[in-house]
Amino acid sequence: MFWLNMLFMFIIVFSIMYLAKWFLRKLFNIKKTKKKLFSYNHINKWHAKIDWGIRIVTVIVNFILIFLISYERISILSISLVLVLIIISDYLVRAFFEWRYTDNPKEAILTVSDMVILLVSVILVFGMNLLNLNVT
Repeated sequence: MFWLNMLFMFIIVFSIMYLAKWFLRKLFNIKKTKKKLFSYNHINKWHAKIDWGIRIVTVIVNFILIFLISYERISILSISLVLVLIIISDYLVRAFFEWRYTDNPKEAILTVSDMVILLVSVILVFGMNLLNLNVT
């Protein structure tokens, strides 16, 4: 049942993100840029270095979280706080580089909207314990 709930939430969140992007593109007249699926899409070398630093820290933090969850030494509030900080750092860095160093700075609006939607969804899922986690 856990995986079915997780799949259902992913579908809802990504549908909302898609609709928000579509609406914001129409509202702010943002041109669609071609991005490869599962590509890094770095703006410049600085963005690549900072993004890889964030990814490495994220992997280390996730291993620590898995360890703490397995020994039930972490609360749901702590998990959600860590996820919120990771999402904020990743998306704000991307939005800054899109706003500052691209030909289409309005793309940053879409990145910030994705960040807000993900933050709200993480806060709702963990705040309301929608996955029925038994973590204290």
